[in-house]
Amino acid sequence: MVISGLIAIVLLIILITRLKIHPFFSLLISSIFLGIVNDIGVTKSVTTFTHGFGSQLSVTGVVIGLGAMLGGLLVQSGGGDKIADIIIGSRKLVWMPLSVGLVSLIIGLPNLFEVTFVLMVPLVFSITKRLNVPVLTVAIPMSAGLMTAHALLPPGPATIIAATAYNASIGETTLYGVIISVPVLLSGAYLFPKLMRRHLDVGKPLELNGPDHGHEVNGKPVRQPSLAVALTTVMIAPFLMIIGTIGLDFLPKTGVVTEIFQAIGNPVITLGLALIYAMIFLGRAAGFSNEGILAISKKSIVPIVGLLLIIGGGGGLKNVLTAIGLSDIISSLANDWSIPPLLFAWLVAAVFRIALGSGTVAVSASGGIVAALLAAHPDTNAALLVLSTTTGAMIFSHVSDGAFWLFKEYFGLTVPQTIRTWSYLVTVQSVVGLIGVLILGAIIGS
Repeated sequence: MVISGLIAIVLLIILITRLKIHPFFSLLISSIFLGIVNDIGVTKSVTTFTHGFGSQLSVTGVVIGLGAMLGGLLVQSGGGDKIADIIIGSRKLVWMPLSVGLVSLIIGLPNLFEVTFVLMVPLVFSITKRLNVPVLTVAIPMSAGLMTAHALLPPGPATIIAATAYNASIGETTLYGVIISVPVLLSGAYLFPKLMRRHLDVGKPLELNGPDHGHEVNGKPVRQPSLAVALTTVMIAPFLMIIGTIGLDFLPKTGVVTEIFQAIGNPVITLGLALIYAMIFLGRAAGFSNEGILAISKKSIVPIVGLLLIIGGGGGLKNVLTAIGLSDIISSLANDWSIPPLLFAWLVAAVFRIALGSGTVAVSASGGIVAALLAAHPDTNAALLVLSTTTGAMIFSHVSDGAFWLFKEYFGLTVPQTIRTWSYLVTVQSVVGLIGVLILGAIIGS
């Protein structure tokens, strides 16, 4: 079963890179092959794939669509240039990676990875154009900041899932997460681009703004928005999600007020509100007509249609990997391992991540195994166990992970180029995170 899973991944890569078959169709072929060789059958393999496809896009697809339209308005109106001025400022180029990484981390704190990614991509393109550097020079620090927030800091879904499974203190998890975030962010945003600089001058990024950047459809110059309006557009979704998360922590689980906080903590609602704001203050206020705003929205969505198919296909493959029982095999093998709990949690999450693709799913799948280990080793610090699990779930994002395809398609990379940049980036951050957890564990006696 494990061998067939590896063969399916190799087949997928060959179909895409050698035979030049579209990634979505390649994902479908590999998934059906995997189901057939594991006696699921053709019909059930297809059904399993389509269920995974729909599950993957049930929220992600809506989020990416809204984020793409929001990003299009941000770029077309010149709002992205305004924010780029703040991030770059008069600083030397050497500080750009840390500035971009830190901004991405802050904006990414309350969001799903995909939400912040689509919000930040227009800023990446604006900064790239301003500095006249390869897009990956800016995209990698941005992604490093997002992954740091996603994996190490509440209210990110990974840390909340693991903390709930281990009954860990959110406050203690946040404290240790902030400490470990420093080397993880530095390694991804600053060190990794230096080590990989020979591989960064690649890619043909998606064209978010089309040929009419800076002008109305009829050629009339637009009025560039103020910095306050541009920043508000980007920060509406993160701010509302923070308010929603905090509010739910202090409210009863029922009632109208709770419903309101649940709504403003929902990424679809918050991005929808941000898009309405952008249509008014980046669109109409900048001089665009309703037809012009509609044209921008259409242009913004067109490039992501293929991307959504690919991300959904990755969810389909992930579902087939789960259906054949690969996670059960990993669970049974893991119970026989005799290694330190913090390292064990990292390894289990890393194996699930590589096998299943999604980091959040890897955290959820490994929670039951690691929680049982915590019961057998009560002296282990639960907060550090949370972080060892979430850092393990960062490692080597590949073809069955939606984030892999987001990075690949938005920045116009091939599969090998995406592996050499995105996959290696998150692997470096994962290993640095593990080292940080082990050092903290040694200091506090876990």
